[in-house]
Amino acid sequence: MTRKGFVCGLLFGGCVLLAVGCGGEEAGGPRTVDVSGTVTLDGKPLEGADVRFIGPNGKFIGYGRTGADGSYVLVQGAVPGTNKVYISKIEESDPGQEFNYEEGVDPGQAAAAMQALADPDQATEAVDLEALGSKQLIPDVYSDPSKTKLTFEVPEEGTNKANFQLTSQ
Repeated sequence: MTRKGFVCGLLFGGCVLLAVGCGGEEAGGPRTVDVSGTVTLDGKPLEGADVRFIGPNGKFIGYGRTGADGSYVLVQGAVPGTNKVYISKIEESDPGQEFNYEEGVDPGQAAAAMQALADPDQATEAVDLEALGSKQLIPDVYSDPSKTKLTFEVPEEGTNKANFQLTSQ
């Protein structure tokens, strides 16, 4: 298994857990509305970035991924009100490198990564992206759930104008 395959599998698994755990109104969860927008970095569309909205109650996380034009749609929408937002993009340092479990991520690191994805505010251990053979391409002020200054006021009717203009400095 390649490092990229492992990291992608870990991230996909975390997103599945989020989707299952965030069922929306029909599952007794909060009411959500449609949210979409665009993300740019230094004035250019940011492709392949993960966009997450953490609802006012801190429990519902809306997720979307940006396309080539920087646009995204939150798959399950977002909860109306003030949402904390974080945007990340992870690059593999050596995507073709074979992953060796004995030299790679230990079970504690994998568990911490899953916990950080499922509940970023309750993460007990930082995810070491370098140990995973990856690096974060977005500054911490946008990509770290505990440091982000990004918020968005989601209107009751939803929006297609949840746009974010990020800078690398």
